[in-house]
Amino acid sequence: MTSTFPRFEGDDQVPWLLELTMVLREKNVDIEVLAPTYAGLASHTLHGIPIHRYRYFTKNREVVTHEAGAMNKMAARSDLALPAFALVGAGMAAAAKLARKNRYDVIHSHWPLPMGLPAQAGAWASKGKPRLVASFHGAEVALAKRKGHYRPVLKWITRNLDAAISNSRSTADTVRELTGVSPRVIPWGPPRGAVDLSRNPKEDTDPSGGLPVVLAVGRIVERKGFPVLVRAAERLRGKARVVIVGGGEDEKALAREVERRKVGDVVELAGRLLNEKLADLYARCAVFCLPAIIDSRGETEGLGVVLIEAMSHGKPVVASGLGGIPDAVEDGKTGLLIPHDDPKALADALLRVIGDDGLARRLGEAGRERAKRLFSWDSIVEKHLEIYEGGRV
Repeated sequence: MTSTFPRFEGDDQVPWLLELTMVLREKNVDIEVLAPTYAGLASHTLHGIPIHRYRYFTKNREVVTHEAGAMNKMAARSDLALPAFALVGAGMAAAAKLARKNRYDVIHSHWPLPMGLPAQAGAWASKGKPRLVASFHGAEVALAKRKGHYRPVLKWITRNLDAAISNSRSTADTVRELTGVSPRVIPWGPPRGAVDLSRNPKEDTDPSGGLPVVLAVGRIVERKGFPVLVRAAERLRGKARVVIVGGGEDEKALAREVERRKVGDVVELAGRLLNEKLADLYARCAVFCLPAIIDSRGETEGLGVVLIEAMSHGKPVVASGLGGIPDAVEDGKTGLLIPHDDPKALADALLRVIGDDGLARRLGEAGRERAKRLFSWDSIVEKHLEIYEGGRV
């Protein structure tokens, strides 16, 4: 049996990390999770998996890892600088305490800048000699690339790793550039249960008999590029309607953009939806869109799991061809990739798919097969187990 303790970076943001943990458990891996508390949340058990929560500040400021990454919050909000540093220090103490009490074969950190430091503390305190594994998701290396004083910390963390993982080739290239370490690329899949693979996408239609629906889903933050889709909506009037699902820090700004562009008759901001309603929207949309951009912090999509989710539903996708998105979408085969921050190119691509049933069907069917072949959780977990059991990058 292999034991691991990954941590969650803002549990509300990363359903795929919960999926990884649960599937590992189903493969008879003894797994425990170390995670910071959220507003004083105590340790608990989730689906039979022990979640060790550690306190690091007063309840009202134990919010560093939620709604946005810890490092970006620390960089953007001076009032959270001390809690962010405390999060790392308390995490090191908590990891060391766990490792002294229990014997772990693997210690796996996610977002190793900064959470590779608690992982290293756990390895030092361990009774045995656990393998030290780190998964890079993009935001941490984008920050280190932008702010050079983080690079020595990142290099020190990666120096002691037994193996490194990245979510896309783009992220792997940045890790290699900054540290010299070459991670193994293991992408993520959509949450199980979010996709009914028995459902035939050919049978799905808009019950209202209205205009075709362009669906976009994600946390409403700058790098998702939703304002680009709002600007493209002017060209879609009378031909399609746009539904954007999600919430986040830029939600009010996006609503103002819809009002300013006078496209409220075309664009619906649906907010956060229950899984059942979201699954129904995925199934019934004509095309899925992720108009990602490079944001003001130099960050973009590390992979684009929502694209894989849409492809799993058999839907054609249109997305920006940057970051890790080309790892998910094959241009012209499973979707269309376009230049980022180009409303005209985005509208043209969406209208091309909507106006050509044959193209939409070919892209959707090929995307569905690609999602089943490359992004299944069995495949993802088997690759992790190879690394846990001794595979070195």
